[in-house]
Amino acid sequence: MKTAWRGLLCLLFLSAATGQNRPLVTESATLIPEGRIRAELGFEFLQDTVFRLSGLEGDLSRLGVLGLRTGVAEKVEIQMFWTAAQFLNVDRRFPAPNSDILDFEGNSTSDVGNLFMATKLRLATESGRRPALAFRFGVELPNTSNVKGLGNDETNFHSSLIAEKTLGRLVLLGNIGLSILGDPVEAGFQDDLLTYGFAAVYSLGPGLAVLADWYGRAGPGGIGTEEQSLLRVGTQIETSGIIWDAALLFGFRDTDPSTGVIVGISRDFDLPFR
Repeated sequence: MKTAWRGLLCLLFLSAATGQNRPLVTESATLIPEGRIRAELGFEFLQDTVFRLSGLEGDLSRLGVLGLRTGVAEKVEIQMFWTAAQFLNVDRRFPAPNSDILDFEGNSTSDVGNLFMATKLRLATESGRRPALAFRFGVELPNTSNVKGLGNDETNFHSSLIAEKTLGRLVLLGNIGLSILGDPVEAGFQDDLLTYGFAAVYSLGPGLAVLADWYGRAGPGGIGTEEQSLLRVGTQIETSGIIWDAALLFGFRDTDPSTGVIVGISRDFDLPFR
């Protein structure tokens, strides 16, 4: 059985990883090298998740949290993120704008996640006191159904300026940006929110690092586009050429998950048509 699992992993991930993002949400200014692709696979369990638009609260499990990052040019990276399946165990219902259109039975609901596609551009490499700089922009498609209670049925735009600075074993990351979110309650309206992220990754030795990541959004959000403030604390471990990651999540706003667990793996390999 162990041999079979190792064989499967070798087929999925063909060469060593260079740099990491998971389990961080704050983006790195480092790009995937041209002709390489990073595959990511994860699982998330988030407690006390609140959906104000549908009037649901409960524990949310996300299976098959997938990511692909591809270096298509020296200064350009293309990204795609999607969740294959997510399940909400409903603990509480409350009156909400979409309460009357929900279409599921019992105390659980499920659906796929939204597809997020983005492009990251290198603006400057790190030099002396100057940090590395990059710019990222992308669109989030409304694949998650609002009648299942897990989605807003809105297309959203996200952009951010990214900075990264290395100080010995410590790597500091900072993101600041703008999210233009479709208002799911008022037709033809949008909510513009400031997004932020601050992360630190400290190397304890070869193949082992600890990290902290504080991220969220602030501004005049409404129902379905609320402000967010979350913290991830975790680790990255490299073994046999695969990066394993694990983190604990803590939410600070009423509509954020109260706590959560995130685990995953990632690996870089060469594109076959390089």
